[in-house]
Amino acid sequence: MEEGGGGGRRSARGQSAGEEPEEQRRITALDVQKKEGDIYNINAGGDREEPIDPLAQDYIGIIANYFSVGLMIGGSTSLLYPVLIVQAGATASLMTASYAIVMVFWSYKIFFGFLSDCFPIFGYKRKPYICIGWLFCAGVLISLAKEGSDVDPRHLVIMLALANMGYVWADVAADGFMVWVAHCEPIEKRGKMQTLVHSMNKLGQITINVIILLGFSGPEMNCPGFEPDPSVPCSTSIYVTKRVDQELYQSNPNTWCYERCRQATFDWDLSIPEFALSICFVIAASLPLYLRLKEDKVKAEPRIGFLRKFWTQLQRRACWQIILYGMISHITFGVMNAAKMPANYVWLDLHTFQHQFMVIFEKLMFFIGLNLVRKYALNVSWRKSVLVGSLLVLIFNSMYFLIIFDVLRNSWFYIFTDVR
Repeated sequence: MEEGGGGGRRSARGQSAGEEPEEQRRITALDVQKKEGDIYNINAGGDREEPIDPLAQDYIGIIANYFSVGLMIGGSTSLLYPVLIVQAGATASLMTASYAIVMVFWSYKIFFGFLSDCFPIFGYKRKPYICIGWLFCAGVLISLAKEGSDVDPRHLVIMLALANMGYVWADVAADGFMVWVAHCEPIEKRGKMQTLVHSMNKLGQITINVIILLGFSGPEMNCPGFEPDPSVPCSTSIYVTKRVDQELYQSNPNTWCYERCRQATFDWDLSIPEFALSICFVIAASLPLYLRLKEDKVKAEPRIGFLRKFWTQLQRRACWQIILYGMISHITFGVMNAAKMPANYVWLDLHTFQHQFMVIFEKLMFFIGLNLVRKYALNVSWRKSVLVGSLLVLIFNSMYFLIIFDVLRNSWFYIFTDVR
C-alpha cells in the first residue's frame, strides 16, 4: 500500500521508508572501512559522547607544541637571510644549500613516525617522543648560544639543522596525537583541530619573525664592517670595503665602521646567543604541558603488521591521491631560483627589515586564511580551494617578471607580490 506523497515508495534519490539518508550511509560505510587496517587506531575515540576540547589542560600541550614548531621553523629559516645574504654576502648557491640543509630532516618524518608508532616508551607513543625531541632541540640551541655572536655561518647552519631534527621528531609524534583528537570531532566539524594547530604554527612563525625584524635590523647585521668598539680599527679587507655604503665610506674613510649605515633601521642588535636562548625559554616553559598530556598506554605495534596496514592505507584512493597531489605541488610550486634572494638584495635593496616585514605579512595572511576556513569553509570542496589557490599563486608569481625586466623595481611592490 502506498502512502500519500509516495512515502512508501523508494524516492528519486533511492531512499526507502525507514532507511538512513544516503550521506549518513556513506559515512557509516567509511567508518566501518577505517576499522580494517587502521594503523593509527583513530577510531578508538570515535564513540566518545563528547568531542575533546583541545584547549583543556590535558590536551593544550599539543597547541603549545605547534606554537613552538612555528618558532623553530620560522626562526631557523628566516635567520638565514640576514646572516648569510645581508651580513656575510653569501653566494646564491650557498644560501640555497644552507636552506636545504636546515630543512633536510623534514624528509625523514616517515622514519620518526615509524619509531613513534612501533616503539612506544613505557607504553606511550606520543608524550616521550615529544619531550625527547624538544629536549634535544633545546640542548642544541644552548650549545649554539655558547658559540657566541661570532659563530661561523656554516657552523650556524649545521647547528640549526640539528636543532630542527629535534623539533621534527617532536612534531611527528604530536601529529599522531592531533590526528587522534581530530577524529573525535563530530563529522560536520571535522577539520577544526587541524586548522587550529596550523594557525598556532603560523602564530609562532609570526612571533619569531617580529623578533628577527626588531632584533636583526641594526647596524651589526646590516652594515658590513660595522664595529661597535671604537678602539678596534676599521677593516681594510677589500671583501668588506666593497660592500660598504660608498657614500659613508667616502665621507668618513677612517671612521666609517663606527657609524650606522642607511641600511640599518635601528641602533640596537640582538645577538645570536640571545636569539637561541629566547626560543629555549619557550621550550622550557612548554615542557610541563607536554608531560601533562593525557595518553592511554598501548602495546608495541608488530612491525610487519604495521607495515601491512600502512600499505593497505596507501592503496586507498583518498590517501594515494592526496599524496600524489602533495608530491606534484611540491615539485611545481616548490621550484625556486637560487639567485632570487641575492638578486632581490641588489635590485631592490631588500634588507632585513623589509624582508622580515614581507615574511610576517605572508604568515599573517596565512593565519587569517586558516581561521576563515575554520569558521566558514570547513565543508567547501577542497578541489575548488586548491584550484583557486593555484591560480592565485600563478598570478602573483607572474608579477615578478616586472621586477626581472626592470619595469617596476620597488621593494614594497615585491612584498605585495610575494604574499602568495
